Amino acid sequence: MKPRHATRTESRSDPVARRAPAKRTTANTAAILKALTQEATAVGLDDIAASSIAKRAGLTTGAIYNRFENNDEMLVALWEQVVAQKFGDHIRQTIHYLTAQEKISLDPDLIARLERPSATLALAAEFVVVAQRNEVVGEVVIPQIAQWLSDAGLRKNSSPIECAGIALGASMVLGSILRSFITTTNPNLGLVLRGLRQAYLTAQPTTTAPPVPKPRPVEANTGNAVRDALINATAEVMAKTGFTSATISRIARKSKLTSGTIYNVYDDKEKLMNDAVVELLKATQYQNLLAKQDAAQGHRPNFGLTDSFQFGLIPERRTWLQFRQECIIATRHHRSTHRQMRKVVNDLDQQMIAAFPEIHPDVITLLSAGEQAIGYGFSAIFAYTDQLPRCDFNAIMVQVTKQNIS
Repeated sequence: MKPRHATRTESRSDPVARRAPAKRTTANTAAILKALTQEATAVGLDDIAASSIAKRAGLTTGAIYNRFENNDEMLVALWEQVVAQKFGDHIRQTIHYLTAQEKISLDPDLIARLERPSATLALAAEFVVVAQRNEVVGEVVIPQIAQWLSDAGLRKNSSPIECAGIALGASMVLGSILRSFITTTNPNLGLVLRGLRQAYLTAQPTTTAPPVPKPRPVEANTGNAVRDALINATAEVMAKTGFTSATISRIARKSKLTSGTIYNVYDDKEKLMNDAVVELLKATQYQNLLAKQDAAQGHRPNFGLTDSFQFGLIPERRTWLQFRQECIIATRHHRSTHRQMRKVVNDLDQQMIAAFPEIHPDVITLLSAGEQAIGYGFSAIFAYTDQLPRCDFNAIMVQVTKQNIS
């Protein structure tokens, strides 16, 4: 005889009487969720504190822990009840606009979200990064975003161009948020999205694979062995832990130096991290600039824009890319880091303009903004899909080049 499974109707006859939550309980839960959102926005997901949340909500810490076992469970609730739906809708709408075959208008609200992301979307981008190193958060966030991408068509039975379009849409969403942490706003990203849509719709499959670039490893090369060791160790530790948990002791062990040696070179952890940000960002941005110069000299039809995706797929660069994500997140709450990141980004724009005087500066600025946003987002979605290596980004980038350079 098959066992009977209780239905919702049958559950009403349970011997245990269940009362609806009191109005005060419901109000307190709402107050906690609001305070949690405010706290995470103010200090970041890694640094939320129950005492601060209780103070914002006008409650005791006991009221917080009656509902949440620990900080990780609070983050899960924040994702599920505040962030996920808005973020998922934004991803779906952006991908649909970029890849839809039918005639479609670009929603002004979508442009606004790309060019000036909301506080909720800022939390979403931080969740994407944190989920890759926080097991509890990752158990919820990673499968949900992976499902969104699969539902959108980023899967094996889609063509390489279709997969590339979907990946570009998701990367644009995430990267526009991350870039706004550095630049505050993203002027004209709506124009970039329009251009990507046109490029996607006119793209033809790549028949001859573009050359695979072989960039130098991303590592410090300051001329000072101690400084180089500390910068490289900082990148490795932060990529795994984030800024808050990247302690001086751990960096010292990784570098095989003493904490005293670190303090002989840097006043504090933030100055060490800022040095690492500048040196490693400059190294990779110089490699990207060289790739474009090489592409221009060789008359390659993709202007080197495909190289950024190929760089991102090199396994040896994963630590660096994760470190960059953590640095971008850190810019939200560390002013000196924000200043350093913004300076490096501005310097790259000027280097690009100087390197290609035959191209109008406005075109360079637009291409640079789009490439930065897509690059930041692309490097952050690796944990959410295994389909990126088969994407035909080159087919779309060739069309982007025709629109802007040819």
